[in-house]
Formats: sequence, C-alpha cells, structure tokens
Amino acid sequence: MTLGIQFFVLLLIVYLFCMLFMYLRQESFLFFPPAARHENHGYTDVVDYQLRQKAVTLRGWLVNPGLVREKLLIYYGGNGEDIFNNIDEFVDVKAASLFVAYRGYGPSDGKPGEAELFADALAVIDDVRHSYAPRQMYLIGRSLGSGVACYVAAQRNVQGAVLVTPYDSIVNIARSSYPWLPVSLLLRHRFDSLQFLAQIGCPLLVIYGGQDRVVPPERTNNLIEHIVGKKEIVFIDRADHGTIDMFADYWPAVLRFINPPETGSKEVKKSTNRLNSLDDGEL
Repeated sequence: MTLGIQFFVLLLIVYLFCMLFMYLRQESFLFFPPAARHENHGYTDVVDYQLRQKAVTLRGWLVNPGLVREKLLIYYGGNGEDIFNNIDEFVDVKAASLFVAYRGYGPSDGKPGEAELFADALAVIDDVRHSYAPRQMYLIGRSLGSGVACYVAAQRNVQGAVLVTPYDSIVNIARSSYPWLPVSLLLRHRFDSLQFLAQIGCPLLVIYGGQDRVVPPERTNNLIEHIVGKKEIVFIDRADHGTIDMFADYWPAVLRFINPPETGSKEVKKSTNRLNSLDDGEL
C-alpha cells in the first residue's frame, strides 16, 4: 500500500469517526440544560405549575395567575436559557405568562429531544386550555423555542406567535457550522420550522438582529420568506443573539402584537425597524 493510499485511508477513518461522534453526541451540541430549580422563589404573583407527562413531570411557573382567563402567554426558551429569569420582565405585562422548563431542564424531569419537546408543548397548552380556558393565547418562542412555537402554532389555535431570533431549521444552522459533514443525514433533532409554516393560521411577529452569530440573519430571512400568513417583522440591526430584548424596540413590538386594537380588523402591519443609530446608552 502506497503512502498516499495510507494517508487517504487515515483521513477516511478520522472523517468517519467524526461523523460517528457527532451523531452519538448531538444532544450535547443542541441542548444545554440549566440546573437551577428555583424552589421557594418567594414571588407573590407567581404560582408553581406542574404537569405529569407519562413518566416525566414537567414543572414551571405561572405569572399573574389572576389574569389567566383573559390572556395567557406561553414562553418557550432558548437553548441553555433559564426561563425563570424572565419572570421580572413579565410580571408587569397585563397578561398571565406560563414558563415551563423543557424536560431535563431545571426542575423538569427527563431527557430533552425534539419529539419529546413537541409532545410536551402540546400537552401543556391542552392542559392550560382545559384548566383555565383563557380567552386569548399567545406563544413566544426564543431561539430554540421558536421551533417549538412554530410547531404548536401549526397544531393548535392561538391568537398569535412571537418568534425571537428564529431559524428556518436546525439542519440549515448545522450546515453553516459544519459544511464538511452530511448533517442532514446525521441530525435526529431537526427542528424544521419551515415545514410547519403552511399550517399556521395565526399572525406571526418575527424579531431578529443583524449581528446574530448564533442564528445568522440569512437563516431568519429564509424563514420569513416562507411565511404564508400575516406577519410583522422587526429587524434590529445592532442586536445580537443574546441582547436583542435589551434594545428599545423589542418590548414595544411585543406589547403591540399581543394587544392589538379592538377594531375587528384582521390586518397585521408589516414593518421593519432598523436601529442603525441606536446609542449604546439605550441598551
């Protein structure tokens, strides 16, 4: 065997090993569960939520429970996000907000996976609809959670869904990061939001940043181009993946979307906000 063939065989072995490693360890690249359980948190306007889902108990927190029959926001967090830390921002919103930790995250039992997260999300929305019968329901999905929000919006009737730093699919994100691997063959957890868009009947609000290095803007733009229903777009040029909710246009856009004028109109204004001259002091 010539030296060239030996070198080629060695490269092939290394490449196949990398493929096997990525396939077997992909959950460690996709899911970063926080460990904090936040027991005895002390909030007066927050009650603990719990749902038994087969052999797993999902746990979370219902903010402003007195408003749950009027309007409920369900939040799906990003990868590695401790969703409990959002409570301070949502206490002053005139709506109830539900934060349920993904299985394997924080106080929830089990091990995360795409199919499991999707099934859990449907079980939660069905449970709160049966228990509280809220008049209006909105979904808010951030980063990884935007894929969960798209799936739920395609399966259940809600008044709207907010997608924060969303992607078109995890497969396309992985292709950008690992162009030398056949990621479409390796990924078991695909989170392909594109395939759910045609089934979504509610308006969508998409908020994303121009400096995002986790979900590049082209991945969000591809998602936007495939939205077939009503949509509102807020583009914050200077925002990155982790700071987008700290910019001035973020919360006003969310609040406008979840509090539409009571006119009976079904129109959703399309707008693009470019904050090219935002001062650092506004962060």
